[in-house]
Amino acid sequence: MKHRVLPVIVTLAAALVLPVTAAAPASAARCVSGADIRQQVSTFVHGLRDDVKSPEARSAARAAFVESVKAARGAKADTASEKAALGQEIAALAKQLTNATNLVERKALIAEIHALQDQKKSARTTSEDVQTLRLDIHRLGRSIEHRTDTAAEGRQVAAFVHTLLAQFDC
Repeated sequence: MKHRVLPVIVTLAAALVLPVTAAAPASAARCVSGADIRQQVSTFVHGLRDDVKSPEARSAARAAFVESVKAARGAKADTASEKAALGQEIAALAKQLTNATNLVERKALIAEIHALQDQKKSARTTSEDVQTLRLDIHRLGRSIEHRTDTAAEGRQVAAFVHTLLAQFDC
């Protein structure tokens, strides 16, 4: 049996996690910039081409991962025009959701809609909002995991999602 390893995912997971020191808790993660997260998510999603064949699903997953981190970190629309643009984007994503053809795309669109809704509202992001975002990303990760060919690839996807979720706390 041929095992395919996704070295990109292993490298990304290693890059996101801060080496543990004696004074730091075991779960300490290095906070990275939004640009670094976008690059790492893009690289991760690109590595999914063999498992998630739909370009729409990969694109939706990429957007969901990035927007969820932004929302969890407290990004908000500052002006009425930004809120209106987010509203239009949410409406477009809701239409896409009705035409979604696979589970990965559906989970990704739902996660992105929740993230954009949080960014659109004026109120501060609450722990309940972050919990919803975490659950959405976890569900998206599980649906991607189920598409992988081997258990090792599934563990790599789970590790990436876990490390990405650690960025919510930055």
